[in-house]
Amino acid sequence: MTNAEEIRVTENGGKTITVITLNDCETYHGLKRCGGLALCFRMMKYALDRLVPEGEVAQRKLITLKTAFPGPGITDSAELIGRCVTRNRFMALPSEDICAPECIFGKLYFEIGYGNKVMKLTAVDGIVSSDFLAAGRKFYTGTANEKETETWIDFKGRLYDAVLSSNVENLFKIEY
Repeated sequence: MTNAEEIRVTENGGKTITVITLNDCETYHGLKRCGGLALCFRMMKYALDRLVPEGEVAQRKLITLKTAFPGPGITDSAELIGRCVTRNRFMALPSEDICAPECIFGKLYFEIGYGNKVMKLTAVDGIVSSDFLAAGRKFYTGTANEKETETWIDFKGRLYDAVLSSNVENLFKIEY
């Protein structure tokens, strides 16, 4: 991924076009180098590039996201790109029956919709390690000490780097 990668969305019947970058998502989220934020940005870009008819700009009102992993980075990217949360087009799926790699808040399974088209993305095994999970869970339960918090931040940064340096096809099993 290049830093110039962007997602274009439109509202108001096409009168307003907003250009969104990963940097914009980071500013909105409040943290740099967040793995989940980068993961969602890359997934949304990939899906919209394939689901939106060629030559058209994605209409925000047609974008949906269903996931078994409603972590803060995923949620914030989906909100900034598609206004999915505030417009009730974001759904947290129960993860019990979903076959996907486990993560801190559920499982790494996503359904990105555009109108009546849907792309399903399931993370490949090994995208996050058991150490990543343990560090994240310790952090989010409020039991991480300063060193453990630094370890968690380092893990998120490494995931961020891995997401940006990989092709989306190498991170997910993709179904239409």
